[in-house]
Amino acid sequence: MSNIVEKIHTIPTVLFIGSCTDEQIAEAESQLKLSFPDEYRDYIKQFGAISFSGTEWTGLNVTGYLNVVTQTLNERELNSDFPEECFVLENLGIDGVLIICDESGQIYLYRNNQKTIISKSLSEYLDMCLAIEQDSADENNADEVMPNEDQSEKYN
Repeated sequence: MSNIVEKIHTIPTVLFIGSCTDEQIAEAESQLKLSFPDEYRDYIKQFGAISFSGTEWTGLNVTGYLNVVTQTLNERELNSDFPEECFVLENLGIDGVLIICDESGQIYLYRNNQKTIISKSLSEYLDMCLAIEQDSADENNADEVMPNEDQSEKYN
């Protein structure tokens, strides 16, 4: 089992579609005219597509915006400058901001036709997503409502 698959298995809140076949992967690559990096292949082969704590990664065995082929072809149609060697990993749904991946596995933030590298691998990007999830959970715990002064007196 690959590192990315092992990491995803440790996420308690992960939802996934289900595995896909080598044939489905080959068909998707053919439609997109690119090759998926090994980590992405391992991920979609095991999970199809995933969602956890506001993070939604594209994949296969799903329709609509989470389908990597649909999402990438839609972006290419809408934006002639979309990099041909990349596919959409995640659509953040904010001002056209995308997370995209190239054939070597590098992850980029794509905004206003500009690629900015944010990670060298899918596994590293997953670590970033999990860190953001943890930071958000920590903030929520810190923001718990404390009883006001009048209510505190009731408990003394």
